[in-house]
Amino acid sequence: MKIIDAFWEKRNLGVSCSEVEIENGDLVELVKKELSTIDTQYTVLKVPSGRTDIILEITRGGYFFIEASLHLIHKLGDCHLNGIQERLAQKVDYQLMNEADIRVLFSEIASGMFNTDRISLDPYFSSEQSAKRYIGWISDELDKGTSVFKLIYKNETVGFFTFKDIGEGVYYPFLAGIYSNYAKAGIGFTTIYKPIFEALKKKGKMISTYVSTNNLNAMRMHEAIGFFCDKINYVFIKHS
Repeated sequence: MKIIDAFWEKRNLGVSCSEVEIENGDLVELVKKELSTIDTQYTVLKVPSGRTDIILEITRGGYFFIEASLHLIHKLGDCHLNGIQERLAQKVDYQLMNEADIRVLFSEIASGMFNTDRISLDPYFSSEQSAKRYIGWISDELDKGTSVFKLIYKNETVGFFTFKDIGEGVYYPFLAGIYSNYAKAGIGFTTIYKPIFEALKKKGKMISTYVSTNNLNAMRMHEAIGFFCDKINYVFIKHS
């Protein structure tokens, strides 16, 4: 069991936050005891699938289910693109973002680019807070050396993907999306495909990422391109 002081959420959301990760071997009584020590305003609790005993205990303690988080893996084998996708993918390029590109990205996020995450769907928070959280997250990762790429289609920037090296040939594109003006262009799959292409260029071994069950479209696109689910966590929240 891990209890993380998510101090960055004070800046992003304006509340103190703890993130708790339950492990399969954790006993219910230990979980109950440790949770009683948390006094932050917002708590995020991740429970492995199958731990119904813990789920029943935490719901009695005032935690509410918000999403299931699927850990997805791609072993960088064949990508299952259909003919149309193959042709579109060849027309979409990508480049590292410069400072001007980052400003455009943050403007897109601020305008409501994402609306299926647990912050956007939580009535305790606003869409503005959700956007601020994403901007803060990307800013922190840029400071750590994480790469952010822009997607280019017909000489226009149409979206982006992040690309974090987490070691041993594993890459984590923790956030990606298509800009609003191109949301219906049929190129959303490239936000998933191009990170695979970049990982192959870097002689990587695997892509590791997470998808929320609140985003059914993203789940389907990952599955179609060859990702498989390695682990499921149920995510619960509590406001104090």
